[in-house]
Amino acid sequence: MSRSGTIALLGRPNAGKSTLVNALLGEKVAIVSATPQTTRHRITGVLTEARGQAVFFDLPGVHRPLHRLNVQMMHALRDTLAEVDLILQLFDASADPGAGEEFVVGLLDGATAPAVLVANKVDLPGVRGRLDERTGFYTTRHAYAAAVAISALTGEALEALKGTIFALLPEGEPWLDPTLTTTQSERFFVTELIREAMLERVKKELPFTSTVHLRQFEEEAAAAGTLLRIFADIVVDRDSQKGIVVGRAGAMIKEIGTAARARIESLLGVRVYLDLRVKARPGWREDGGFLSELDHVEASWTAPDGDTDER
Repeated sequence: MSRSGTIALLGRPNAGKSTLVNALLGEKVAIVSATPQTTRHRITGVLTEARGQAVFFDLPGVHRPLHRLNVQMMHALRDTLAEVDLILQLFDASADPGAGEEFVVGLLDGATAPAVLVANKVDLPGVRGRLDERTGFYTTRHAYAAAVAISALTGEALEALKGTIFALLPEGEPWLDPTLTTTQSERFFVTELIREAMLERVKKELPFTSTVHLRQFEEEAAAAGTLLRIFADIVVDRDSQKGIVVGRAGAMIKEIGTAARARIESLLGVRVYLDLRVKARPGWREDGGFLSELDHVEASWTAPDGDTDER
């Protein structure tokens, strides 16, 4: 009996959702950073096994929306919760839950899909001694279909979690190509890898006020093989922030570009020419037109009923 369906990963920033989806799929489809709100898009990962197909949506971390960008992120989150077959609610088992976690639980009230409570980071010291207490905070507030304690980083109990997922998905055959692990476009991954390389280096200075805008993306045949020419901007909110990304004598932007180019070449298996610049765009998080341009990089996917959801 085959089981297939869609799963939303819900949780606070840094609960480990991106690490989990990468671990479940066995490869990187979402960037991972210690910076909150790293995931801004509905990342789609696809896991196909003999028992069926699970399509994961790695949602942005639940947070208070202060800008139009954040409002869009939260709208996408709520829309996804309303349409999926299963919800995995992750929480950081090494931290005491509070009002933020209570708000996350409240989001389940309007969802019809069953929810699985996932306690993550159980590999950290001292977590197991308080695991029952912290899990109880959630189970007294919502009737979960199951609860699983895991470590997305070490892989502990991931097979048990997979078993729980497939047991709760509806019966049905896979509808996506079983060779796929994601439905995101190459352009999407290029911008994410650039953003990851940047966040690793300036996360303390620019945690939320920067993004990557892909200006041009073209393949060029060459004697040594395909050359991918990429022209992209790292966009910041103020002119004063440009110097942080550029660095002294351009050292920082060069370092970011070198790291990003190596990751893109490794992912796509082609030579890459990367033209990376820094631009200030005041108020970009409130600019609907510009946010639409950023969203346009993401691929479309076909839902089971044939509808197309472009985000």
